[in-house]
Amino acid sequence: MQKVVLLLIGCILSGFVSAQDTLYIKDDTGSVVPYAQISLQDFTGKNTKYVQSNEQGVLVIPVAYYANASQLIVKVNTDGFHQEVDTISKGSSHRVKLATNSKDIDEVVVTGQLGAGSITNSTNKVKVIDRATIEAKGAINLRDLLQNELNIRVNQDQILGSGMSMLGIGGEGVKILIDGVPIIGRQNGNVDLSQINLSNIERVEIVEGPLSTNYGSNAMAGTINLISKKPKNKGFDINVGAFYETVGNYNLNAGITSRVKNHSISAYGARNFFDGWTPGDNWIEFPKKEVADSGRFQQWKMKEQVFGGLKYAYKFKKIEIIPSLDLFREKIVNRGYPRAPFQIAAFDDEYVTNRQNGGLEVIGWLKTNLKLDVQLNYSNYKRIKNSYLTDLTTLDRKLLANSEQDTSRFILYFNRTTLTRNNIEKKFNYEVGYDINYEVGHGNRIENKRKEIGDFAVFGTFNYAPWTWLNIKPGLRFTYNTLYKEAFMPALNVKLGKKKHILRGSIASGFRSPSIKELFMEFVDVNHKIFGNPDLKPEISNHVQGWYNFNWEPKKFTFGFELSGYYQDIQNRISLSQSSDGINYSYFNIDQFYARGIQSLVKVGQKQWNVSVGFNYIGTASNYSAGRYAYSPELVSNLSYQLKNGTTKFSVFYKYTGKVVAYFINDDASITQNFISDYQLLDVQVQQWFLKKTLGVSLGGKNLLNVTNVNSGSGSSGGAHSSSSGTAPIAWGRSFYANITYLIKSKQ
Repeated sequence: MQKVVLLLIGCILSGFVSAQDTLYIKDDTGSVVPYAQISLQDFTGKNTKYVQSNEQGVLVIPVAYYANASQLIVKVNTDGFHQEVDTISKGSSHRVKLATNSKDIDEVVVTGQLGAGSITNSTNKVKVIDRATIEAKGAINLRDLLQNELNIRVNQDQILGSGMSMLGIGGEGVKILIDGVPIIGRQNGNVDLSQINLSNIERVEIVEGPLSTNYGSNAMAGTINLISKKPKNKGFDINVGAFYETVGNYNLNAGITSRVKNHSISAYGARNFFDGWTPGDNWIEFPKKEVADSGRFQQWKMKEQVFGGLKYAYKFKKIEIIPSLDLFREKIVNRGYPRAPFQIAAFDDEYVTNRQNGGLEVIGWLKTNLKLDVQLNYSNYKRIKNSYLTDLTTLDRKLLANSEQDTSRFILYFNRTTLTRNNIEKKFNYEVGYDINYEVGHGNRIENKRKEIGDFAVFGTFNYAPWTWLNIKPGLRFTYNTLYKEAFMPALNVKLGKKKHILRGSIASGFRSPSIKELFMEFVDVNHKIFGNPDLKPEISNHVQGWYNFNWEPKKFTFGFELSGYYQDIQNRISLSQSSDGINYSYFNIDQFYARGIQSLVKVGQKQWNVSVGFNYIGTASNYSAGRYAYSPELVSNLSYQLKNGTTKFSVFYKYTGKVVAYFINDDASITQNFISDYQLLDVQVQQWFLKKTLGVSLGGKNLLNVTNVNSGSGSSGGAHSSSSGTAPIAWGRSFYANITYLIKSKQ
């Protein structure tokens, strides 16, 4: 088998070998310019080729482009830079240096696209959170980053972690990827956002609305794709950082990226420790007399996380081979109250999560604008719960009976292969491919302790641009699942206009496959009798959305305005309900869910400062609410100001989250109205760079309005009074932090 694989790789490599010249595109600081738009023209002006540099700002020019000429005219005209005209001689390599045009800077995006391209030219509406914003927010993980984002609401469970909703739809309808590979290990339908560390992330791309045509199950409400750091320049870049927060966060991280000739490597490691927090804790503790063990129970549990990863890339002519490995371990300690009457023992729980991801990506350019991309990935997720009886006098621990323990393990085998033509001189471009998701679940609460589910799909996305101001992008996906019937997902995206006035529209279907837990769960103890349902159908959604963008760039400032609205309905929604026997609980396709909303965003900026204000109003309804929509507003405002020296920056992030109301069915078939009260979050930061921008120091405050828990409760759908009340955790209290980053760069 090994010989066959080596033979196949050898054949592929030999097929890519051809004579070629090389262009290196860099900016005025010496950094590479990825995905630059380039035209190559002979001196007659009759033959012109439109091409694009790769991620390292490199363009390989086939000798055939010269025809009978000895030179080509090179025109580089890409967002964020002034146009540059140069020449390249046959049989040579050449560097093109671009001058920055700060008013024309435009992010490059890849999520839902036919290859990398300008965010302005994207048919899908994509939101980008860049590295500068990640640092300005003092964000350690994805929860920190999304907490203040419009259209996203973060919720907290002290054991299961941080979940989210997008466009009013729960986290089970949001696809989360890292470099296009799905993250597994959902608890209660959500990926724990606090487990996704950002120390090695360059930017985060968010697409609101279904992308099931591109990415399959769970991509109903939206898709979040985290793009990792990659080497940009020759030599090496090293970064080390330390973070301290007054609630008890102590974090260390380090990373390196390097590129030497055809080899590049990136590696990172981090250790985050949180010593727990509960209301009433002081952010500075002074020694004082306390009753022994009186503070051992904490609302926000003690947590330690360790991360590490390595990615290597080798380029040979027109092929690139990229193996990678990422490791994660988390330990949560849940200490119980001392037990009455003697207060000498307590029940404690430990939750240990391990996640390993190994991947191999092979990218080959069959032609200049025709790319074959093969991704292979193995993901292993394991979560162990152990319960102990702790003797508080000796600190000895005794592991409790097996009924108190739980271990669940999920393995995902993932393969995605795409063939993409993205030629800017062609009116018709496309991406076709297939992906395979084969998941295996193990655990004492899974039927027969092991179950498997396979998802096999073929898909295609096509872009037709008859004029420069019109893009039409239809797509379709056909999925076969080993446990339910086939699913067919169509989508249509349209973009009209250019940079100043842009209209976008989307009509798309989304779907979510039932999870192994929902299909095969067996959980029976003195308090629970919950069983999965192997006859579940996938959730199906229909989504309509429209956007209008206005961008105005006079000489002294920039102005942007955005208005959007959407409607989505979900059929066959999966819910946990009481079975017909009146004793057991199971999962059923009984819910219908509807969401609609409007959003407006205004941005004003200058070279030194930027201000943005966004507002949305989202309504949700279900078959339980008799068609009545419950609406909730959000208001977001961000401000940044940078001094003329370019080394000092001030940032402010504010968000108001309105009251959320939802309807649920009770055991007796009556309808209950649940709510979570409104709240506000405010964060600030000042960042200062020293030593020629190699040493960065950030000081900031999070949750300055000191929001911890907000009121929540329930009552009958027609009643005026709540039948029960409580609180929902939002954040730990007001805190202050310091973050230090040191950069080491080799000479270019």
